[in-house]
Amino acid sequence: MNSSQGQLSVTDAEGVISLVPHMLGFHPRESLVVLIMRDASLEATLRVDLPAPDIGLASSRRLARHLVDYMRAAPEANGACLVLYSEPAPRPGAGLPYQGFVDVVATQLQRSGYRIPDAWAVGSERWWSYFCSEAACCPAEGRPLESVALSEANLGMVVRGSSPLADLWDGTTSADWPGVEAVRSVVDAQEASGTGWRETIRGLERWCLALDQDPEDLLSRLRANPADTGALLAALHVQMVRDALPFAAGASTEGARSALVGQLRHAGSGAQLRDLGEFMLGNSDRAPHWTTLERLWTVGRGVLPAARGTDRCALLCILAWIEWAKGHSSGAHALITTCRTEDPDYRLASLLDAFLARGRLPRWATQRETAWTQGIEA
Repeated sequence: MNSSQGQLSVTDAEGVISLVPHMLGFHPRESLVVLIMRDASLEATLRVDLPAPDIGLASSRRLARHLVDYMRAAPEANGACLVLYSEPAPRPGAGLPYQGFVDVVATQLQRSGYRIPDAWAVGSERWWSYFCSEAACCPAEGRPLESVALSEANLGMVVRGSSPLADLWDGTTSADWPGVEAVRSVVDAQEASGTGWRETIRGLERWCLALDQDPEDLLSRLRANPADTGALLAALHVQMVRDALPFAAGASTEGARSALVGQLRHAGSGAQLRDLGEFMLGNSDRAPHWTTLERLWTVGRGVLPAARGTDRCALLCILAWIEWAKGHSSGAHALITTCRTEDPDYRLASLLDAFLARGRLPRWATQRETAWTQGIEA
């Protein structure tokens, strides 16, 4: 198998299993992960929460059909490997966890034309193959996870800079922001003074200028400058700025500005707004500008400790969209869940939650040439 992450060659089960956290960005628990392949190349990953252990045949078949529908988002895919993460570990004579469920999923995928070379169960300390019972290579007691951690594929990804999180990041943070009271005073003052169309445009331009800078240098300056931090956060209280920002970072700064100006002046914004909307829905075969979009992620996450209320919800939704754009629907859902918990009435979070529930991926995430690759170079 060749991974799309820098064309890393993987030839053994340990190597394939080791790729899962690197592809997802976190270590999954109680999950089924489908490694979607085109011939011998790994194209994408799909993770779903495991159903109840006593799931019946009809429910298993229904979930398997949903997985087939998801896989068809990658039209050139023709195979898949299954990795199931669950505890407790298998008991002697009881078989592997979710054996019947995995059999149904594998059968449904095969009937739909996909090759299933193997499927594995991964526990906290050992792993097993669902398809192999040869004691020489797949003993009943399983094999230690150390073999996965020490695989050439895993070590190669670590050397390339990949460092999966222990858990999904949901937007909660223990980081402090110096002078946060002063930042909030700036936000409150701008809110009280209202926002005219010129200030709205300046709000978007502030963010675009920020994304032209080194993110870490920018965050260092923002921590020492409550006025600039407050101005950036206050701009996110304007829905048009919030909605145009990912388009500005990922597609076209000038296009985002033109769409914003046209909407504010109620003239000539139709084409630009259509481009913005199509991009935000993932209806583009072109790759986003990943470098600038990643800067938006770094800056947005960096200033999150200074955010409150409306601007915090705006940042959580922007970060969730970026996760979705990368093909990380699980990460996107975690951020949206936090936003909806903190403010159940924040409308964009509700819309994004419903959008994610449809299981749709952006077009660029289904093609190796355009999908996000974690900045890892071959």
